[in-house]
Amino acid sequence: MLLNSRKLSRFLLYFAGISIIFMYISPCLATYNFEGVPEQDELIEATSGTVKGGLYVDGGEGLKETPYVQEFNVPGDSVKWARIYVGVWGGTEDKKGTLDLTVNGKDFESVDLEGKADSGDDEDQNPSIYCTGHGVYWVAYDVGTNISTGPVKVEAKTEGGIDGRVYGIVLAAVYEDKDGEDTKYWIEEGNLNLHGKGWSGDMPSTHDEGYADFSGKIDADKYKTANLAVAYLCGSTGLEDSLYFNDEQLSDGDNKNDIANSKSYFDLKFFDVLDFLTEDDNEVKFQRDDEDYVHPVLAALTLGTGEAGSSSDLIVSGLTLPVICAGKDNVIKANIKNIGKDSASSFQAALYADDEIVSTASVSSLASDKNKTIEFNWKPASDGQKALKVYVDYANKIKETSEVNNFNAPVLAKIVDMTPPEIEIKSPEDGGFVDAGEITVSGTVEDTSRNLTVDVNGRKAMLSDGSWSAKVPMVSGSNIIAVSAADKANNTAKELIVVNKKASFLRDFNESSRSKNQSKISSNETLHISWYKDLLQNKIYLFFKNLISNWWRRF
Repeated sequence: MLLNSRKLSRFLLYFAGISIIFMYISPCLATYNFEGVPEQDELIEATSGTVKGGLYVDGGEGLKETPYVQEFNVPGDSVKWARIYVGVWGGTEDKKGTLDLTVNGKDFESVDLEGKADSGDDEDQNPSIYCTGHGVYWVAYDVGTNISTGPVKVEAKTEGGIDGRVYGIVLAAVYEDKDGEDTKYWIEEGNLNLHGKGWSGDMPSTHDEGYADFSGKIDADKYKTANLAVAYLCGSTGLEDSLYFNDEQLSDGDNKNDIANSKSYFDLKFFDVLDFLTEDDNEVKFQRDDEDYVHPVLAALTLGTGEAGSSSDLIVSGLTLPVICAGKDNVIKANIKNIGKDSASSFQAALYADDEIVSTASVSSLASDKNKTIEFNWKPASDGQKALKVYVDYANKIKETSEVNNFNAPVLAKIVDMTPPEIEIKSPEDGGFVDAGEITVSGTVEDTSRNLTVDVNGRKAMLSDGSWSAKVPMVSGSNIIAVSAADKANNTAKELIVVNKKASFLRDFNESSRSKNQSKISSNETLHISWYKDLLQNKIYLFFKNLISNWWRRF
């Protein structure tokens, strides 16, 4: 009896030990789950602690082909802990490929990206591979022993049957600085697939929320700064999503309902959350709202005991303007510099057009005497002229040696209209039949300019609130309806349909058709497309003629 008891005790101890080991290593397994990895509803803790120094988080650029190169500059005296994260688009969860990473010239071992076929049986692997959804990867490399402070150059390359484009590369590094402040930090990682019913609308359920918990008790009054960094993959501009810290909704500048709003499917955003700190277990909630798919993959919280960048000094050293087009997305680049003695972390810059904020950009950090180029996305509603300026730290979150040099002298920018109107013929139906000798042709038109004209077979159409109409005479047989719309910049859109008028008898139809073949369409009707005239002589015309003939024989 005693022997059996001892065997049972040994078994239980063995089983408990194996369970603890498995729990410890499980976050490092390469696994696939459609809803989320390694957990379905929350990110897991990668590291946490306190350091005399800080936490550096930077990266980005968005989805593009490989090789994908990202450069960083880590402040401080030495690196205590670091991970490089690479987001990869697989195309589908069934495709397979490889990922190769080079850091400051050192090659890491090639990684297999196997989607849902990944068995997850490599217990000691570096990196951790998190794959969810339709083949969205977030790959985490431990690089603490591979990098030091200063410049870091990272290159990612994919091969194989996967799509292989990279969403972005992020470096998170805990650094020590003998002259720095005491900083408490948490880093949470994973890959949560927040989704609706899918593009086809046939998914059985939705996944609407995800979380990141920064566990532990803190003395909230002790800290003078609290900065949150979050990273998303697959977010879309114009589809709403929201972010909460301890149930307080956060804003990205003036934007609070479309946080993951990059046009390149990668977002790295920074927020000041000092006013929302609690004494115990602070929490982030990611809310999908209207997004089809959005993947929260990283959340980092840093608490500082000193004033943020008290001896930093941020300026705008240059502004690069492309040809700015109304009604289109434009990228405005600004070069900013820190001419102060301290680094500045987690601040925002704003692009103003005639003293109105039209776009914002987040900046993770900027070391002393360093430059950085930031980008603004702006879609002007109309053409004309606007005075543009960039205001760095426009919310005045950073304490600087000078607060009056944060913006450039306004630059007068010309906005041109190069977008043709969007025109649609609503009535009559293309290829349809009519009886009347005169019909009303109608439709809609959209443009950035309000100064529009619409012509229908050379007749000026009546316009009202984006709709147009015009009366057009019909002759027996096939009638071409040619519609053109032009704005004040002479951008032109053209649409064409064929409408058939029932003939009084088949001979009239044939004679009318031959007469139309021989007639010339006016210069306004040709629309500079030679195949208009050919249309009445080719197979399309013969098809309509045979169709009408067959119809006529029925009566």
